[in-house]
Amino acid sequence: GLARWGAPLCAGVVGGHLRHTAALGRTEITRAMRDGFPILLAAVLPAVVLLLGRADVLAHRLALWASVAVGVIQLAGVGAFVGLVVSHHGDGAWRFAGMTAMLGVTVVAVKVVLGH
Repeated sequence: GLARWGAPLCAGVVGGHLRHTAALGRTEITRAMRDGFPILLAAVLPAVVLLLGRADVLAHRLALWASVAVGVIQLAGVGAFVGLVVSHHGDGAWRFAGMTAMLGVTVVAVKVVLGH
């Protein structure tokens, strides 16, 4: 999560520096950090669920699958939000959310199959 947040932040700051040919100020850097903050937050809930498994509050396998479920739910939520912003119709937003979640599940399934 932290590396995934830091890489676009660094790229944005360097790109801004190249575009404006001057060092970016605190305001621009703060805006870039704030814009990328959802990327950092996306890793928190699944990590908390995995931590519960590590602390033996949840069974290890349950914690693993629960963290995947939390990630898929977050992905569907982001899809619903983007769908609402883009389409302005609830029907299109939920279709977009469903497709986003299905794409996320497909990516996870392919990674699991290729990784084992």
